[in-house]
Amino acid sequence: MGLLLTLLAFVIAIGLLILVHESGHFWVARAMGVKVLRFSVGFGKPLLRWQRSPEDTEYVIAAFPLGGYVKMLGEQDGSELPPEQRARAYDQLPPARRFLIALAGPAANFVLAVVAYTGVALIGIPGLAPIVGTVSPGGLAQRAGLVAGDRILAVDGHAVDTWEDLRMDLLAAAVSGERLQLRVRSPGGRTELRTLSLRKLPPDSVGPGFVEKTMGLGPYLPPLVGAVQTDSPAAKAGLQPGDRILAVDGRPVFSWQDLARRIEAHPHQRILLRFQQRGVTQERSLTTEYVLDAEGHPQGRIGIVMAPLPADLIVRKERGPLAAVVYGARQTWTMSVLTVEMLGQMISGRVSPSNISGPIGIAEAAGASFAAGLAPYLGFLALISISLGVLNLLPIPVLDGGHLLFCTVEMVMGRPLSAAVVQKAQMIGIVLLLMLMSFAFYNDILRLLKP
Repeated sequence: MGLLLTLLAFVIAIGLLILVHESGHFWVARAMGVKVLRFSVGFGKPLLRWQRSPEDTEYVIAAFPLGGYVKMLGEQDGSELPPEQRARAYDQLPPARRFLIALAGPAANFVLAVVAYTGVALIGIPGLAPIVGTVSPGGLAQRAGLVAGDRILAVDGHAVDTWEDLRMDLLAAAVSGERLQLRVRSPGGRTELRTLSLRKLPPDSVGPGFVEKTMGLGPYLPPLVGAVQTDSPAAKAGLQPGDRILAVDGRPVFSWQDLARRIEAHPHQRILLRFQQRGVTQERSLTTEYVLDAEGHPQGRIGIVMAPLPADLIVRKERGPLAAVVYGARQTWTMSVLTVEMLGQMISGRVSPSNISGPIGIAEAAGASFAAGLAPYLGFLALISISLGVLNLLPIPVLDGGHLLFCTVEMVMGRPLSAAVVQKAQMIGIVLLLMLMSFAFYNDILRLLKP
């Protein structure tokens, strides 16, 4: 069922993104008076095709779903067309109009992203409050003076509402600058500024795991017991659902991560737990179980499960229609800039190319967001739509960006490039695109092989 859900989510996402992208080309071409011969979602052998009349556009759903195209009259050799058809040929248009047709596909993807993010803002996604639960030794956060219990209010002046907002803002700041500034409210209630230096970071440190690995930050999860396994050390010691763990071996516990780390460090050893049960503080001594983790390392366990998060740690921000549209436009711009900067940093070597995902990685993300609900799935669609829009704007022949480049050169020179030059450029573009796709598949395979 999980695989079927992932495939369904992936097919819906890819189909919608291609449909929107090619519709941009289609409608602008029609508005320019160009005759569209075929509108295809997918490449290769047609699985479905229909046409309202012999003179109308042929609509096709093809076998290979990772792409699509709009075939226009005169796109290849308009000089051989009958005189009465030349007025509707693509290659008879001025370069400025062809530029607009090429631009319309990526532009449609950015519009889709605005609509999707607007939907996210209208629905509202519940998220963790941006409160620091763990600070890893040696990480950027510790060096900047952050401590457990700090609530992060803003990143470089941009207010954050949830932990996920914080993660995205920190990543964007890390990609675009050499330092970032946090506005923090300490556990004592004081509002302070913290500055983090980002100079000389290794290339593989800037990516999806930047906050957890490089910065060494984890969200606050309270050490509340949600369930106790039967006959476990915790059950024998009298722990019950709803108990709050206060200390392990006399050392105070602040978060669930802190508690888990202390227990795991003592496999089959005697520990002393101090906890609060129905308002009464108690202490119990117990012996942890000896288990092996996924990598075969021994760790302790006492048989408890974390409780659901209290309501005061869940943030859900919903916006009205106008504010939602503003949010959608702003988020689309922010993520577009971040995507461009990530590409630039990959080329310069500051960001690892391992952050590039192929169809397998995209399918996994589609399935996970689909299972999480409508708002997370809309957010995923927006992000992938932005990536598709930015990718197609790259000045690589065979992509829309290549067509934009050719049209620009023609407008500057006053004449089109020769057919031989265009053909050679397109061959180079195909090779570059195949290399990029191969590298994305390689990254996907590496992720699957990791334990």
